[in-house]
Amino acid sequence: MINILIVDDNTYNRMILKLLLEDYEENHNVEFNIDEACDGVEAVQKSKDNKFNIIFMDIVMPNMDGIEATKIIKERNLEVMIISVSAVHDDEKLRAILSNGAEDHFYKPVNTYIFNNRMSNYIILVEARGHQKKNTNSINLFTDKIFSRHTNFIIKSEDSISEFWEFFLLNARKKNKSLNDVVRTIFSISEVQRKLSIESSIYIEESDELQFFTLTGIDKLPKNIVQIIIKKNKHDYEYKIEDSKISFKLFKIYTQDEDIEKVSVEPTIIHEIKKEDDIIASPVDFSSKELVVFDYIEHDDLFDLEEYATKLNSLMIIVGSSEISQEEVAEICSFLEKIASILSTYSEVYIISKALNALSIDMSQYTDKFIENSADMGSMCKAFSNDMSTWIQMSFHSGAPSVDFMNDTIVVNCETISGMLKMDDSAAAGDDLDDIFDF
Repeated sequence: MINILIVDDNTYNRMILKLLLEDYEENHNVEFNIDEACDGVEAVQKSKDNKFNIIFMDIVMPNMDGIEATKIIKERNLEVMIISVSAVHDDEKLRAILSNGAEDHFYKPVNTYIFNNRMSNYIILVEARGHQKKNTNSINLFTDKIFSRHTNFIIKSEDSISEFWEFFLLNARKKNKSLNDVVRTIFSISEVQRKLSIESSIYIEESDELQFFTLTGIDKLPKNIVQIIIKKNKHDYEYKIEDSKISFKLFKIYTQDEDIEKVSVEPTIIHEIKKEDDIIASPVDFSSKELVVFDYIEHDDLFDLEEYATKLNSLMIIVGSSEISQEEVAEICSFLEKIASILSTYSEVYIISKALNALSIDMSQYTDKFIENSADMGSMCKAFSNDMSTWIQMSFHSGAPSVDFMNDTIVVNCETISGMLKMDDSAAAGDDLDDIFDF
């Protein structure tokens, strides 16, 4: 039994989260005890009387906001996992709630697919809280300097990964939004390594100004998986990959009481306008929040694009939920080709055209393997369908933050599906493909 508290002053928002949790509960072998609170005051009081495992905490609320409530609850119960959920895109408030103990965050409206994936991680962490391990090795790819402070996590099990998460997102008294992104990315890569029985280590080196995270054993992963995971996890950090390891570099971490050190690093995540996790995008200017409806695609082409995309999505959605035939795979390939042909004449989305065409070729070549593993590939195909719909809707109807804001998303989805088809049997032996790519 996992005890969950939903904190939000809006009844409708609480209902949405509760429905998401009940849907997850119904489709997974897990049991939730769900309670609700309408503001921070009620959340604090209920946390005194109940031992919650996970709290979904709204930030902006009357009487007591989520930041203050998180601080008070964490002072009394360090083990509870608090996830901030907010419709307000306010970096200062986000930094504040993370600094006071929140371990992750969602923006409203919450994406169902990403919510389910993260819930799986949260449950692993709730069930496997542990303690940090220390080591004196230093192997980051950014500098040869030897640092006096080291932490080492040897990744052999879910417990090991949870210890890493807990130490940096639960016990750390100083942290910033980038630390949250780095920890989530390393967690995702380590989960894939664990599922493939690949032993690895996480090394952390620190000075007063810098913090380096290095993960080993990535050379034993299937090709391009690390890059796919990095693109799937929003990030605002520097990283380097070399041979068997990847290193992440963070500048001085801050608390609410400290001035934030300004670092001239170009942001590499999109400003989340509507859905936090629907978008995996190329770098954009955070200074502009204006949404634009684009009209570079001619009306007739847009009409055909939407028709083919609708038919393609209806086929991709059924992948994994029922047996798919060779004729249906052929239809998928046909619609991929048709959409690619339309987009090939527009420079703004030529990269999407190439990716869709390449996926069509791979699916035609590996039709039997696609059919055989369709149950395991269902989640990725649904994500592809969702992203295509989101891209068309926002770009040409409701408004998007940039002309290419979902180019990378769709390209990564195509590459991921192709990668799953081409994955060596030896690399994935004994593992469920859907689990391997569940990040």
